[in-house]
Amino acid sequence: MAASLVRSSLRALSKRAVPSLPLTAARIAPRASILANVPVRPFSIGTRACFGSGTIDNELVHKLDEEILYEKSNDEPEQPGFIQEFLEANSFKLEDKPGMDEVTLTRTFGNEKIRVLFAISDINNAAEDDFADVPADDVEGDEEDVAPVSFPVRASVTVEKDGKGAVTIDTVAQDGAIVIESVLYYKDGKLATEQSAEADWQRRGLYIGPQFSELDEGVQTLFERYLEERGVNTALANFLPDYVEYKEQKEYLQWLQNVKNFVSA
Repeated sequence: MAASLVRSSLRALSKRAVPSLPLTAARIAPRASILANVPVRPFSIGTRACFGSGTIDNELVHKLDEEILYEKSNDEPEQPGFIQEFLEANSFKLEDKPGMDEVTLTRTFGNEKIRVLFAISDINNAAEDDFADVPADDVEGDEEDVAPVSFPVRASVTVEKDGKGAVTIDTVAQDGAIVIESVLYYKDGKLATEQSAEADWQRRGLYIGPQFSELDEGVQTLFERYLEERGVNTALANFLPDYVEYKEQKEYLQWLQNVKNFVSA
């Protein structure tokens, strides 16, 4: 990723602290401190306080404009080449709807349908320790001096076979590695991917399996190789954080524009 985009993400992360949420319930967290520099005015219960203040509205629009200009200076006008390169080299199809938090990668492998689900909110939930390897001087210095930044991205990998059910493998991608956290089996393959209140309720009642770390080491190793054979490998582990940064930048810029349009209407 471009170093300017990395610095933009770090700048954004420093503005907010969001509690960790389950992947299926993750949402984009609003950035804090956009109004940090707006002068604080005494509260009034007069007519202007009840019906809004044009002055405050104008100040808010001005601050949002400043933030939009800053983010556009770090925005990439065209889709970065790393996206198409990854998709072509790894036979994945990307499903990414503007305004949505979750992103899906899909592919087939023999008689299997593979889905990788991840959320851009992971960049909001990244702890400060995730960036401890980036020296402060590098972040403020020249772009070529900025150290690579990696943060954990949770990815739910579902492998489904028609009439045979599905397994969902919860993983974390970071520093070029895919770490398995759990393996769940669904007798009904649709239950593994269906997004509805009824499906969610049924999933909660199922046995979720043992802790992956407690399995025999040989079993753990073979599960890792099982995923690698299906394209859940180092290339994917490197792709996910980069794509999360790219999409989060786009979504934040659009959020700023939408809010500005609303306030100024």
